[in-house]
Amino acid sequence: MRLIIDTDIALGAVHDGRPRDVDDAYAVVASLNSAAIAVVGITTVFGNAPLADTDAIAREIVAMKGSTAPVATGAAEPLSRDGPTTNDAVEFMADTLKSQSAHIAAIGPLTNVGLLARRYPERLANAASVAIVGGRTAGNRFMLHGKGPVNDFNVENDIEAARAVLEHGVPVTMAGFELTSQVALGSAHLEALPASPIREHFLARTRPWLEHWQRTFPGDDGFHPWDSAAIDWLLHPERYMRENRGWRIGVSPDDPDVRWLETSPKLGGGPVTFLTGFVDGGAAALVDDIVQSTY
Repeated sequence: MRLIIDTDIALGAVHDGRPRDVDDAYAVVASLNSAAIAVVGITTVFGNAPLADTDAIAREIVAMKGSTAPVATGAAEPLSRDGPTTNDAVEFMADTLKSQSAHIAAIGPLTNVGLLARRYPERLANAASVAIVGGRTAGNRFMLHGKGPVNDFNVENDIEAARAVLEHGVPVTMAGFELTSQVALGSAHLEALPASPIREHFLARTRPWLEHWQRTFPGDDGFHPWDSAAIDWLLHPERYMRENRGWRIGVSPDDPDVRWLETSPKLGGGPVTFLTGFVDGGAAALVDDIVQSTY
């Protein structure tokens, strides 16, 4: 399977006074290590950290793995009327999709893919699918152990980019909070990572994030592998429960200044594939694969 990974990877980054999400890095390394995936390129975007950080971290991990996958620098800020209409990441995706199809795992804010939809709609039409980490059931507030609501981070960092991708009509699968909040990676999983040069690099940068997460959400078993599920879905759709749904962009009931993306079988504006959960054994298989493929 040919795959473009569009990511706000932030392993080891400290931004806004705290460690940042590490799950992108686990998803990227698992993809690079998979015999079933040909990573044709990695594109970077702002989100978990500023673009300069996400770009540097992506290049660092690709170099550590000895991979030949190219890295292309993407958007530093959300879509805007007067902002850039393209960037190196957008041009890379357009060139890649010109001659051959590929899946896109959009595991950060959707700015690069939104720009692709606007500038090169015919190239995005060549994508086999776009798997995004975002979307919610209509009206659902995201809570963890009674704390929240937390936001739909990737979508709400650039709601207009999300709109552009969904209005384009490319097949979209949503693997969001409602799915991966059911799965956690804790200390025992980290200790089980295979011995490799990657192991110590990842452990030193994951432990601060895990500690921050469990301070923020006491009682949680660990951090959630949001981004890994979007790629695992492409390899193992049999692990997931899903629905065909419509979508709309509305106003968050918690903040009138925030627009959110919600889905329902009763809505128009679709269809999209919404991953609702795991079949029996599916969540455990995902966690096992994340652990075993991080080397």
